[in-house]
Amino acid sequence: MDIALTLDYELFFGRQTGTPDACLIQPCDALLRVLEAYSAPAVFFVDASYLVRLREFTHQFPHLQQEYLAVVAHIRQLEARGHQIQLHIHPHWFDSWHDGQQWHTVIDRYRLSQWPEQDIVSIIDRCTSELNRHLQHKVFVFRAGGWCVQPFMPLAQPLIDNGIHIDSSVYHGGGASSQAHEFDFRSAPTGARWKFDRDPCRPMVNGVFTEVAISSHRVSPLFYWRFALNRLLARGEYHTRFGDGYALGNSRTDLLHLLTHYSHMAVSVDGFKASLLQRAFSEARRKRQECFIAMGHPKSLTPFSLNQLNSWLQDVYSEGLQLSGYHRPPPAQADAIALARKALHE
Repeated sequence: MDIALTLDYELFFGRQTGTPDACLIQPCDALLRVLEAYSAPAVFFVDASYLVRLREFTHQFPHLQQEYLAVVAHIRQLEARGHQIQLHIHPHWFDSWHDGQQWHTVIDRYRLSQWPEQDIVSIIDRCTSELNRHLQHKVFVFRAGGWCVQPFMPLAQPLIDNGIHIDSSVYHGGGASSQAHEFDFRSAPTGARWKFDRDPCRPMVNGVFTEVAISSHRVSPLFYWRFALNRLLARGEYHTRFGDGYALGNSRTDLLHLLTHYSHMAVSVDGFKASLLQRAFSEARRKRQECFIAMGHPKSLTPFSLNQLNSWLQDVYSEGLQLSGYHRPPPAQADAIALARKALHE
């Protein structure tokens, strides 16, 4: 079984984005202290759209140069310490702006599919170029911001042109519909990895892309009532997240559904959600899944979730298993991928 821990390296997108020190650097350093006890690598999906915009605003507000350099140095350090860096994009950054004191977040075009096709090409090109210029190993895996990878076709050609042929945005059974989020993975396979062309939920034997799905599990409404109660009653640092910003809320429709129906959730190391990590892993092993991909966000980690992560890692490594990153396809597949580009237009 291939096992990976993936973190979406990003700020918040609510009324306050938070700071890179509290949302990225400090929680990652706390995470690394847990991982290094096992020599375990992680995968960081870096929100390159934030980096692009931050660098652009350094020309207008020179004090942001230090913030940009600190984040870049941290990303380089993560890679140097054996962790994998891959591409994450939240395109709403290109509508948002900084006034010299704080970011003003605009989420009218939170999903790549809400942008004109020529802008999608430009955004993916700029983000990939920005991230690759700081890395020893170029990115080859994509994760859509907020899981909003549908419709996929406008993204396909620019991703291939930038050397990206693996997606890891889908989790079986997931779905959301709000002002920002719009995705539906109810038709996605229950498997862990498959080929596809135009739709990441529709496997194709000779597809151009590979979907490496985030692991998911079915949860009852009771979990979300406990989740809400935990957030309401949590006191002290144990259940306090590292990040100092505010998240985008679920729509009322989505929230009501979670509190009254069974639903599917991405396996996560964030906060109270990490309490289900070991159970989800045991279930994946029982089903003999090919991969187990857990996800999370440095900004949403808590001392509680790091403790849960440590317990899970003890189980993994005590059984002779280990964490790894995504596997880059061998060079022999390059010609096949190049030929397949043409098929996307047929």
